[in-house]
Amino acid sequence: MTVETQLNPTQPVNQQIYRILRRDIVHCLIAPGTPLSEKEVSVRFNVSRQPVREAFIKLAENGLIQIRPQRGSYVNKISMAQVRNGSFIRQAIECAVARRAASMITESQCYQLEQIFTSNALPLSASNWMIFLNLMTTSINS
Repeated sequence: MTVETQLNPTQPVNQQIYRILRRDIVHCLIAPGTPLSEKEVSVRFNVSRQPVREAFIKLAENGLIQIRPQRGSYVNKISMAQVRNGSFIRQAIECAVARRAASMITESQCYQLEQIFTSNALPLSASNWMIFLNLMTTSINS
């Protein structure tokens, strides 16, 4: 897990814990199959178990963890069927977005896009995986 433990007092605690744990799971900082303890997470963030429990419920609703009464909570394993479905959906969306963007792109934007593609062409080694992930997040959010 990442060491992020500082919570913003102006935002709901359960939502912040959910976002941090979701990010850690999606980025594989918490590996599939890893047990998650309400107690350990509550100690990590110095909060009661209630907001942690609420975050766990939301993670389970989104298919990221499995809550087993009297057994504990575990990060879901990655299903190849889900990967294939996600890849198919992503490809369809990216093709539609590319067609639309191509009809509206400026020369300056074309240059920026070329820079992004050049950066993404780097081999994905363990050392630059987070750089790639941050680049993709930045590209998507801008």
